[in-house]
Amino acid sequence: MMSLQNDGVTVVAEDSTPIAGDPDALRRRLREHGMLLFRGLLPEARLAELRARFTEVLRRHEWLADDGQDAEPRPAANRRDGSPRWWRMYEDLQRVELMHELAHAPELVEVMRAILGKQLLNHTRRQVSLVHPGFWIPPHQEHTYVQGTPDVLTAWVPFTPFPADDGTLRVLREPSVPGVRPLTVLDTGGVEAVVEPGEGDWWRAPDLGPGDVVVVHALATRAVDENLSPYLRGAVEYRYQSSREPVCFASLRPHHYPRVPGWEDLAAGWAERRWLRVPLRVRQVDFLLPERQESWHELLPRPTSRLLDVEPGRT
Repeated sequence: MMSLQNDGVTVVAEDSTPIAGDPDALRRRLREHGMLLFRGLLPEARLAELRARFTEVLRRHEWLADDGQDAEPRPAANRRDGSPRWWRMYEDLQRVELMHELAHAPELVEVMRAILGKQLLNHTRRQVSLVHPGFWIPPHQEHTYVQGTPDVLTAWVPFTPFPADDGTLRVLREPSVPGVRPLTVLDTGGVEAVVEPGEGDWWRAPDLGPGDVVVVHALATRAVDENLSPYLRGAVEYRYQSSREPVCFASLRPHHYPRVPGWEDLAAGWAERRWLRVPLRVRQVDFLLPERQESWHELLPRPTSRLLDVEPGRT
């Protein structure tokens, strides 16, 4: 796997907060860029509270260095995703009610309704993304792993700092998206979407931190640069779509279900369960999984979007 550090042309995103109340302007900018940046959209204090809850879980599972000196969380040595201990830790992260509550923050829901319309489906499959020192997230499209309608928007919400110079979010800006990109299997066992030279310009985020929100379309290609710091970086990811469009069953279940328990277990003891409500009538469709990941783009139907321009003839 190669780092995305210092490759290609980078461009700067405009803060979309001044146009947050203008649906037409938001849709125009999303169509042009595939993403929207909102500075300070969510209360920083609420994200600090979420980080404290997550830190408590990580410490309880011995996932953080127990030196008590750093203002930012430092991971313990020899802790890796996919181990049995990781699954137990991640299950407890999913139990944190505040993480699910923040997906319903009025400021965030208002932006999503402005873009997608009033009939909103708030996916209950919510993801905690942890980036260890020396790790990065390869280029990928959310649509491959979420499916349903291509017009799913992901709110990428950091609960730790993501400095611009040691590992932050990237989104590929291109005049039109190529549909579903082919995947390459990496030596590490992961996969990355194939991006040819000259297909677009990478937007590298400026310094991002708690309270900032980046909204990314499911067909846009995104990545996270290598974390060059000694600290753990983290964000939560919330997904939204129109409730009039199809959704996969998995998007209404916990992230990594059934490796983590269902809602009856995870939500036990919550003050509210309304964070898990979905419209009564939603059109569910099957999730398509290929025999070989390299052929996933051939299995998925050619996407059509009302929010982005899709290049004809690519898939």
